Amino acid sequence: MAQPATSTADPATAPSATAPSAIAPSATAPDRAVPAPVRQGPPHTPAPGVRAVSAGLLLVALLLSAGALVGGAVQEFLDRMAGVFALVALSLSVMLGLATVFRDVLAPGLRQSAQLLHRAAGLVGVGFLLVHIGVKVAGERIAATDALLGTGDLLVDLGTLAAQLFVLALVTGLWRGVFATRRWIRPFRILHGLAYVAWLAALVHGLGAGRTPALWVTVSYGLCVAATAAALAHRWTRGRRGR
Repeated sequence: MAQPATSTADPATAPSATAPSAIAPSATAPDRAVPAPVRQGPPHTPAPGVRAVSAGLLLVALLLSAGALVGGAVQEFLDRMAGVFALVALSLSVMLGLATVFRDVLAPGLRQSAQLLHRAAGLVGVGFLLVHIGVKVAGERIAATDALLGTGDLLVDLGTLAAQLFVLALVTGLWRGVFATRRWIRPFRILHGLAYVAWLAALVHGLGAGRTPALWVTVSYGLCVAATAAALAHRWTRGRRGR
């Protein structure tokens, strides 16, 4: 009697007892590192265009020639006071510039206002500085070439150095949008930070060159130095605490 044939399943096609009934979803791939975005210049500080540069150069020419244009009592007043106004305004600009980095002291709105005042004081200060130079040249107290290149007198030449560095700080500030990238931010800080050197040179020049300053002028300079030293000390101690 023949035995009934028994069919055996092909192990290759038979379902595995241990195989899952459905394919498990693949594990989520780890997130890829996203490169940091390149820092762009602030939208409120675009590079000045041709018209702005032309207007600025025209304004510089007018300020330099102000002493020769006005003459008389106005010229005498500017001869005495233009340098004082320039140094006071630039001192305020330096202190306001320091205040803008104090996030732990000023709210964002106040920091923005300080930044605007810093720029305005810098523009006013450089404007009076150009008038100061123009008046001295117009009054034949100094030659134009000496005002640009120096005279050999240390106290006078400190004023020349201060003027050159303040103009450099102004130019870098106007072109801040060009420098405000990861590649150029360090050169910007160095060039713009030369305003501190210019300020110190201007203080020595203002106190030592020319006539003896009035008491209120000396007191104003001293207050500016004290306020700036206090701001720098606060910034330095805050930086050490943050390490």
